[in-house]
Amino acid sequence: MGLNRDYIGHESFPVVYEVTPESIYKYASAIGSRNVTYYNYNGNGVPSGIPDYGMAPPSFAVVHELFLAEKLWTEVGLHGGPEQLGRNLLMLVHGEQDMRFYKPIRAGDTITSKAKVKNIEDKGSGELLLISVVSKNQNGEVVVESEWGLFIRGIGSGQNPKTEGKKEKAKLDSSSQLLFRKIIRVPTDITYRYAEASGDRNPIHTDDKIAKAAGLKGIIVHGLCILSLTMRSIIECYLDGDPTKLKRLGSRFASPVYPGDVLIVDGWEMGKEGERTILGFEVTRREDDVKVLKSGVAEVDI
Repeated sequence: MGLNRDYIGHESFPVVYEVTPESIYKYASAIGSRNVTYYNYNGNGVPSGIPDYGMAPPSFAVVHELFLAEKLWTEVGLHGGPEQLGRNLLMLVHGEQDMRFYKPIRAGDTITSKAKVKNIEDKGSGELLLISVVSKNQNGEVVVESEWGLFIRGIGSGQNPKTEGKKEKAKLDSSSQLLFRKIIRVPTDITYRYAEASGDRNPIHTDDKIAKAAGLKGIIVHGLCILSLTMRSIIECYLDGDPTKLKRLGSRFASPVYPGDVLIVDGWEMGKEGERTILGFEVTRREDDVKVLKSGVAEVDI
C-alpha cells in the first residue's frame, strides 16, 4: 500500500531548539572531529579576523530537524493506518540528504524549525518520501535548509520509475581530477554515540535483532553519521579546517555501512558557480569496493 498523496504539502508545527555548548561538543565528538572551532566557546566572540568559536559542525542541523521530520514520517494518516505504519517503519531507510548552509549555528542560538512533506515519489521497489525543513535563528535569519529523503522498501508500484525531473548526479569521469582521498575507519561503537548525540534512536542502529528483522545483516551506521564523517574529510582535506566555507552538502545513501567498516572518500572538482566551487564526492567500502555514498555534491567558498 502506497503513501497517502494527500499529505503532499502538509506542514508541521514549528519547534524551537536552544543550542548549548554541550550539544555541540557531543555531536562533534560523536563524529570524531577535533576541530577547535567546535570546542572553544567563550560566549563573547573573538577579535575581527579570527573565526568565532562555538560554531556547530554544519551537519549538526539534524539535531534540531530530526524531531520535526520524524513527526511527519510517523503520521498514521500518511501510511493509511497504524498496522501499515508499523510495517513501513520497519522497512524505512534514509535514502538521501541535501543541506544548504547559510549562517553558522553557534552555542547560544535559538533555532526555530518547520518541516513539510515536499513530495512522494514512486521508485518501483518502494516509495521516496521527501521532507523539507527550514531553520531560522533568533534574528529571523535562515541558517539551514534541508531536504530529507526517506525510502520505504516494498510499497512501490513495481514499475520502473520515471526519469523526468531527476536531479543531476555528480559524476567522476576521465576529465575529473581527484583532489583528495581520505580513509575513514568507522569505530565499532559509533552508532551508540551518534544515536545519543543526534537523537536518532532508530533501533536498526543499536539493536542487532531488530536490524536483522528489517532484512539487514546487523546493526548499520546512521546514513547521516557517514555523511558527517565525509563532511569532516572535506573540511579537513580541502577547506583548511574551516567549516564556514562549506555551503552545501548532499548525497544519496547507496548501501548500508556497518560498524568497523573501512571507507574511502574521494573528492573532485566539478566546476564553478560564480565564486563558489562545486565538488563531487563518493564513498566506497574498501573491503568489497561497494559505493556506500553516491552522487555526492558539496558547494564551497574558497
